[in-house]
Amino acid sequence: MERTPPRQLADQLTKIIKKQRPDAQYLKKVFEYVRRDLDLKGKQKQALKLPELLTEDEIKSFYEAVWNSSKRAHMVMVKVLLFTGLRNSELANLKLGDVDLKALRIRIVQGKGGKDRYVPIPETFRGELTQYLSIQKEKEAVYLFETNRLDKPTTRWIREIMKRYAAEAGITKKIYPHLFRHQLLTYLTQKGIIDSKLQLISGHKERHSLAIYQNLSLVDVENEYKEAMKDFPVK
Repeated sequence: MERTPPRQLADQLTKIIKKQRPDAQYLKKVFEYVRRDLDLKGKQKQALKLPELLTEDEIKSFYEAVWNSSKRAHMVMVKVLLFTGLRNSELANLKLGDVDLKALRIRIVQGKGGKDRYVPIPETFRGELTQYLSIQKEKEAVYLFETNRLDKPTTRWIREIMKRYAAEAGITKKIYPHLFRHQLLTYLTQKGIIDSKLQLISGHKERHSLAIYQNLSLVDVENEYKEAMKDFPVK
């Protein structure tokens, strides 16, 4: 039997279903039954693979390798990743004006999901970040981090920097920007900051109770964050 072309079959189904004046829920149910009757299985979810986090000694070794390079931009970049848990793309898009030294916050413009948010930074980082911002402003830089060509950094460029220092530190574990996000969120969880407050820092999409997040503000988590970061292995 010759198959009906997909577009033609879709047109036929559309004409039939249109008469029912369907809404999204109705269509969802229709295709659930179709899939069940045809014994079609959805795409199997891959097993969740947990990242291999760095030990405290490995974090220190990694940062020591960055420190020995004497490249101020790289030192600041690593600390921003460690202290804020930003995604690689969010780090690449940071501009000088996104850093609020007075409030000790960094603004993330149009992060994942197209949402803006603020993330706190520790008090211990204020002095170093102030000096770095002054240098960048003298260069008339636009972005917080720029390549040697004064271009906006790419996510690949940032990943390569992390890999290079991992090799220099003699760390065999895979090191990449998102790993530092895992490091921070795990650390803050261990310090007792609850998921609903971590969501404000991480920018994760809410999956459960919207009401919990609607009743929280960044102010609620800032003091807990600052207290927790006092014991962070990198100062």
